[in-house]
Amino acid sequence: MLGSSIALGNMKSAEGLPVVEIHNNNQTQPTTSNSAITYYDRGVAKSQLGDYLEAIEDYTQAIKINPNYAIAYYNRGNAYNQLGDYQKAIEDYNQAIKINPYSAVIYNNRGLTRNRLGDNQGAIEDFNQAINIDPDYAVAYNNRGNALNQLGDNQEAIEDYTQAISISPDYAPAYYNRGLSYNRLGDKQTGMSDFQKAATLAQQQENTTLYLQAQEQINQ
Repeated sequence: MLGSSIALGNMKSAEGLPVVEIHNNNQTQPTTSNSAITYYDRGVAKSQLGDYLEAIEDYTQAIKINPNYAIAYYNRGNAYNQLGDYQKAIEDYNQAIKINPYSAVIYNNRGLTRNRLGDNQGAIEDFNQAINIDPDYAVAYNNRGNALNQLGDNQEAIEDYTQAISISPDYAPAYYNRGLSYNRLGDKQTGMSDFQKAATLAQQQENTTLYLQAQEQINQ
């Protein structure tokens, strides 16, 4: 089981590219020493302030005290991810999975990191694992759709985005990403409908970045 973790939020996308998301969970951390928890909690606080280097130091101290502290590996991986050190992030996710192989969110984040390194097939394998563990994990369907999209498989990507929307009807990034896939397949009308839905939801959810991206697609 894992404890509260750092929210990395929606990752900004380049023009015309899918929006991706790192997701987190809020499960309960198993009993560990108070000193390890103290370092871990301080690392969480520093990560929330954007001080990822010092957060990494605290997570590292927590891990030295408790080498089986899965959530500390996981959050240190998230901090490395924020700093763009994707290889170290993967190493920490690997260790977290070794300790706790039943957490969908760790597979999801490792998949995103593999995707950023250009390993789309490896990313898909991780998203598959995340979905096997949690079949209602809308974020993993969205992210697997993004990896499929990058491999040129727009039809399967659409199926994943549709599944994400079925699970979470207000999931604005999935509408936006599905719209991109429809556009690539030449179905501009359906794509426009998805961009309009994404813009409406993004505005309601105060997601300015996604709203502007959707509006740009609508205005093209």
